Amino acid sequence: MIFVQGTMNMEPSCLDDFRRDVANMVEKVKAEDGCLFYSLLVEDEATGLVNVIEQWRDDEALAVHFTMPWIGEFLSAYGPKMQASTVQIFDIAGDPRPLPSL
Repeated sequence: MIFVQGTMNMEPSCLDDFRRDVANMVEKVKAEDGCLFYSLLVEDEATGLVNVIEQWRDDEALAVHFTMPWIGEFLSAYGPKMQASTVQIFDIAGDPRPLPSL
């Protein structure tokens, strides 16, 4: 299993358009073969902080994701507006387990 996780700092002036375009794209991404979870969430308006959390079945599914036309369009539109990023890919081995009872 593959996790993509981290934060991006977008130009705050683009956040309304960013949210709209994420909303238009998210169902297409979630329908991609191998997408288990996908979220780009604006956490802080003032700094443009966006939390990125994605879960993919495997590297192949993630590689295909990056070839989708909507991803290319999105990256072309917002890549130049990204000021910083800590987003990384994590390989997760083993089975998930529940949180301990609280």
